[in-house]
Amino acid sequence: MHRVTLAVALAASFTLSSVQAAPPPLEAYGRRPAIEMVDLSPSGDFFAALQDFGAGRQLVVRKTTGEMLYSAGVNKSKVRSLKWAGDDHVIMYVSNTVNLVITDDPKNEILSGFNFNISKKSVDVLLDHNPHFTTWVVANYGNEVIGGRAFAFLATVPKESSEMGTRLSSSTNGTFDRWYPDLYKVDLADGVLSKVAPGSEITAGWAIDEQGQVVASAQRNASTFEYKVYYGPKLIFSTRDVAGRVGMAGLGRTPGTVLVHDESGEVEQLFEITSSGESTELLHGRLLYKEIHSSVSKRLIGLEFDQGRKVEYFDPKLQARYDAATKPFAGRYVTVYSAMDNLDRIILHTSGTSDSGTFWLVDLKAGRADIIDNDYPGVPEDQVGASHLIHYTAADGMALDGVLTLPPGRPAKNLPVIVMPHGGPIGVADGTEFDWLAQAYASRGYAVFKPNYRGSGGRGAAYQNAGYGEFGRKMLSDMTDGLDKLAANGIVDAKRACIVGGSYGGYAAEAGITLQQGRYRCAVAIAGLSDLPGFMQWLDRNRGLDSLNFWRKAMGVGLSGAPSLAAISPALIASRADAPLLLIHGKDDTRVPYEQSDRMARAMAAAGKTAELVTLVKEDHFLSFSETRLQTLKAAMAFVQKYNPAE
Repeated sequence: MHRVTLAVALAASFTLSSVQAAPPPLEAYGRRPAIEMVDLSPSGDFFAALQDFGAGRQLVVRKTTGEMLYSAGVNKSKVRSLKWAGDDHVIMYVSNTVNLVITDDPKNEILSGFNFNISKKSVDVLLDHNPHFTTWVVANYGNEVIGGRAFAFLATVPKESSEMGTRLSSSTNGTFDRWYPDLYKVDLADGVLSKVAPGSEITAGWAIDEQGQVVASAQRNASTFEYKVYYGPKLIFSTRDVAGRVGMAGLGRTPGTVLVHDESGEVEQLFEITSSGESTELLHGRLLYKEIHSSVSKRLIGLEFDQGRKVEYFDPKLQARYDAATKPFAGRYVTVYSAMDNLDRIILHTSGTSDSGTFWLVDLKAGRADIIDNDYPGVPEDQVGASHLIHYTAADGMALDGVLTLPPGRPAKNLPVIVMPHGGPIGVADGTEFDWLAQAYASRGYAVFKPNYRGSGGRGAAYQNAGYGEFGRKMLSDMTDGLDKLAANGIVDAKRACIVGGSYGGYAAEAGITLQQGRYRCAVAIAGLSDLPGFMQWLDRNRGLDSLNFWRKAMGVGLSGAPSLAAISPALIASRADAPLLLIHGKDDTRVPYEQSDRMARAMAAAGKTAELVTLVKEDHFLSFSETRLQTLKAAMAFVQKYNPAE
């Protein structure tokens, strides 16, 4: 940790060096961040983080004074969350790809939990002490300290129980009588497991108070799509939820209230509902990034909104403290990772122009900020490409925006360009934060344009809802409309453009050279969709009605005037491809099956088109490992430089 006064730390402006240095090696961008998931203990005296000091990732626990208390290697683990339970335990959830024979596609991503006891310097696997359970965790319901003892709350399924139902088999974990979970608590001192509440085939979650008591429960009928919330035995909320877009979100601001997050309608809503059924809507048309709950009482104390990560606390005193803590970081992309309830100490993350990502411990009482570590220490300040939001108009008149990242030290004139659409596609958006892939391309002389096409989040309900049904239509033209705007302004050369994207962005890359013509010199699709009818069949077999209904709506299935899925499937129209294609896909992808890229590679070959397929062994949809992420970056960079050289 580097200790400096808050004023001095943030007073210096970041400027480009007059002499442009050679760009950092691709390893500086492609490996996972050197620090991730920083969490402050409830007392504010300790923090936990994932850090990589050069020999692989470790779970690190320090005092806020900087003294190291504990470290444990977690390099090969796919860590999904890290959270304190009191001041003596850190709970880490990781996922693994396992084979379940209940589905046609047996690959599923399953959570397991680990309890790191800081004072004993030991680690224990949650659920590992009971022979009637596997270590699988269906859902994480947080941690509580009750009567001086720390507990982890989670949902899981007993195996070989006496209850009858669908039998679920695993090649590694035995046989189960049913798949719906019950709610349990694990005593973190001795590993003893206790049932808190039974589940059923229609149980859709629980809300737990600071005493570990279930105060509310939700039910969802998969046949009728009825979603209901009960406070104790009383029904307090009911709606119809076709695509799994409604769910409880913890406790409300005051005792006797719970939150329900509803994205099923035209406008995203967050309801605070009393035990008697009275309801207050809290978003007022804004799009939510996350709720902020007290680490002690578990009550709602603030909201963080999607657009610009703006935070609003309900207590004016807390709001004033938050404003004071973040004001010096104006101009950077700021996110609150963790904080004491009174905001005496806050873990902030910043990134943006001249900042490749920095975690700060802000101590308001002491009036200083400590730099805990940098995400990408191999990318110096003068090698971070400037990123800013640009605004443009689509062909149909819709106002849109996107993020433009420029190569460091080069004039913004007639640059080769990478169009880099985000995944999602609905409700996700790009901001001006540091993006490892975009910055890697910028370091090699490319402008990078990340369009927030219609359907993107953080820009109001109308903007987001405009994306439904435009999957292979206006979402794509929104990207090229932005490209044309940049070219008209002389910033980029539209004749030297490639398209690179992951997930839906991967689909857009494939569609950019098949559905669209003459726009790109090459395309790189990472974990992209290619055969939409095949994908929908896979969802129907393996992921249930919720996923199927969401994707039907997103793709416009049944919408008047929408094209057939075959007509907008790149693998089914590969003969139209007019540029080389690189496909990159993880074998363990459980979001978009590997077969989607394999299908596209074979279709391109059959059509006599240029295509390459890079298979990432033991990698998932999220590029969770440094080795395969770097493999992806090197392959994608070499491909673009071959077909669209920056010089």
